[in-house]
Amino acid sequence: MSVLKLISSCLLPLFLLLLIPLADLSAGHIVGGEFTYTCRGWLNNDPNSGIKVYDVRINMYRDCIGQGAFFDGANPSDVPPGLSTAEGNISIYRGTTLVTPTLVISLDNFSDVPVNLGNPCLVLTEEVCQQVGVYEFTVELEVSDESYTLVYQRCCRNEAIINLQVPDEIGITYFTTITPESQLRCNASPVFNIDPPIALCANEPFQIDLGATERENDSLVYFFCDAVVGGGRDGLGPGGPQTATTFDDVIPRIESPPPYTSARWRGPQYSRNQQLGVGSTLTLDSLTGVLSGVPIFRGTFALAVCIQEWSRDSVPLLLSETKREFQLTVNLCGNQVFADLLETEIDDQGRFFIRQCGPGQNTIINESTNIAFIEEYDWVLQGPEGLITGSNRDFTSNITTVGTYEGTMILNRGSFADNCRDTADFLLGVFPSADPDFEFTTPGCDDEPIDFTDLTVPQGTNTITDWRWDFADTTPQDDRQNPRHRYSIPGIFNVELTTTDDNGCIASTTKPLSYFPSPRTLLIEPDEGFGCVPFTKDFINLSRPIDDTYIFDWEFGDGGTADIASPTHIYENNGVYDVYLGVTSPTGCFVDTTFVQLVDVRDAPEAGFTWAPEEPTNILPDFRVFDQSVGANQRRYTVRNRVGDQLFTTPADDFDYTLRDTGSVFITQYVTHPSGCVDTLTKDLRLRLINTYFMPNAFTPNGDGLNDLFEPTGLLVGVTEYRLRVWTRWGELIYTTLDTKEGWDGMFNGRESPGGGYLWDAQYIDVNGDMSSFKGGVVLVR
Repeated sequence: MSVLKLISSCLLPLFLLLLIPLADLSAGHIVGGEFTYTCRGWLNNDPNSGIKVYDVRINMYRDCIGQGAFFDGANPSDVPPGLSTAEGNISIYRGTTLVTPTLVISLDNFSDVPVNLGNPCLVLTEEVCQQVGVYEFTVELEVSDESYTLVYQRCCRNEAIINLQVPDEIGITYFTTITPESQLRCNASPVFNIDPPIALCANEPFQIDLGATERENDSLVYFFCDAVVGGGRDGLGPGGPQTATTFDDVIPRIESPPPYTSARWRGPQYSRNQQLGVGSTLTLDSLTGVLSGVPIFRGTFALAVCIQEWSRDSVPLLLSETKREFQLTVNLCGNQVFADLLETEIDDQGRFFIRQCGPGQNTIINESTNIAFIEEYDWVLQGPEGLITGSNRDFTSNITTVGTYEGTMILNRGSFADNCRDTADFLLGVFPSADPDFEFTTPGCDDEPIDFTDLTVPQGTNTITDWRWDFADTTPQDDRQNPRHRYSIPGIFNVELTTTDDNGCIASTTKPLSYFPSPRTLLIEPDEGFGCVPFTKDFINLSRPIDDTYIFDWEFGDGGTADIASPTHIYENNGVYDVYLGVTSPTGCFVDTTFVQLVDVRDAPEAGFTWAPEEPTNILPDFRVFDQSVGANQRRYTVRNRVGDQLFTTPADDFDYTLRDTGSVFITQYVTHPSGCVDTLTKDLRLRLINTYFMPNAFTPNGDGLNDLFEPTGLLVGVTEYRLRVWTRWGELIYTTLDTKEGWDGMFNGRESPGGGYLWDAQYIDVNGDMSSFKGGVVLVR
């Protein structure tokens, strides 16, 4: 069987066996299981019944990688999309006698099995997935001097299993035995405390507690046992075997009786006590159930662990034997514990060197990973007065003597696994402090550079080898000992001096510097020359250095004032204006100036025009434009359509124009004042559309091509919801049309209407959306 078939295999009810490929009937998705039971007591508390009641639980494990079949006996609503489920059943034997041929069981719940690698500091590099399905039910068994066996069987196993011979040709048997002594004592079988491991890490030690508990305080003995064969290959594929009983079916309807055949280990490398292979270490503590070892082979393995329950009588009696069979994967894992410290450098011996500048308290920052896998920190530092120890993640010491001290940090010292432990050796170098200091010239009202002077005094034999000045104004750092710096903007600057000594110790200090001088020259951005009333003037202040903390005093020459750095002012009258600006810094420094004849404001024309008639129509599209501008000595017009194309232009004061194909135009007037100021005005002129409707008072439908139809004339473009009706004088409707291009030909019901008078009415919604109605009489002339 292929791995793909193993993943997609499923257990199905017997009545579906003929509807699916037989190769899909195998139970490769079921990879482990165990039975447990608890005796409640006599049926209805009546010893005379001779029957005891047992609560039975089956834990069934399935491989959930890929799209394998789901657990047997599942509620369809619990089955994930794309999977299937079969009827679940077990058989019950008393000795070798079949008591209950087929006991149907149903899945109560299921959940994911946690990946327990038995090593707290490893992570599996490939995905594994198993789910545990729980079946809980009650059976009533007559007390017997023979053992009862409850059994579940399926074929076949996962072909990827490497420690069993032909795994894809042998099935599985999970069972429990209730001995006569257990029946008499109303015993309960041991219950494993945790789910079995589903994965281990190759070449890494593990330790997993597979211990169990039981309610009677009996003695438990743990040991390795054999995987057990069950089910068969009857009907598996064309020409497959077919035996007389259902015992050998792929899905036995009735499971086979005990004793059961052990699966054959793939020897000599694998055996009951070498289930992970010769060379791997695998031990099971017989008293505690702790499973431990070091697997060296990668692959998929079937494992079996058993528990014998013995009474604590003077002569111990065997009460039960519980078998747990499970499947696990051994694969590569990644170590997760790495010792690392935040160091200054690494010395030639690979030790972390940590520089402490200045005696006193110091904290070594621990950067070891991964924190989730580290449970224990041990620090040891040989200080000047003896050992200094710690157990926190970071290590704090308080050494007041200059020198270099050796130390060690150990992760997970008490772990059983080597990969969980790691060590970092380090040196702590305690050096004299070097506290930097400096001064600077006090800024005045003049925009002058500032001189900075280094005042740093080393505390020991160390000397300063490097200076870094940060003037806090986005300019590059300066590496001179005593620099000079000019600020281009005002403000409060936190100047920082960083020094480095010959021990590599770095220290910094910061001092605030207030720099608010007066600008050397008050400048504003030049304008375009002159403005036209009303003139909006933007005064862009180019003076430097200034910011919003300065006080500004503007006088615009026309009585207007402002108090911001760069104001906007509107001049309502013509004239030439002087502008005054005074600037005061936050420290009281003051400067001012007057910009003589800075603003030239001139008179401006006012564009204006109208036309007549006010609403040109498609019937009367001609109109005349009349100039109404004020103060202009020149003017020009342009006419454009809706998309901006120029249709007409003229310098005349007034002009005539006829609207043609377009129903709307834009007319723009450009006017110029003798001062040079200009003005423009654009208006939108729309052609008003009109519908007209005329009907004749007589017609002659004689076929001569003249006046043969009673039909309308006029302008009917854009008309909607049109209707024309004709009646006889006695009120009989003889003609109706909804088309403006159709007319009455004098016929009614295929016959000529007689000559004489008729009545008509018509209505429509015109192009402007208004309802229009008409009625009258017409004479049909024969």
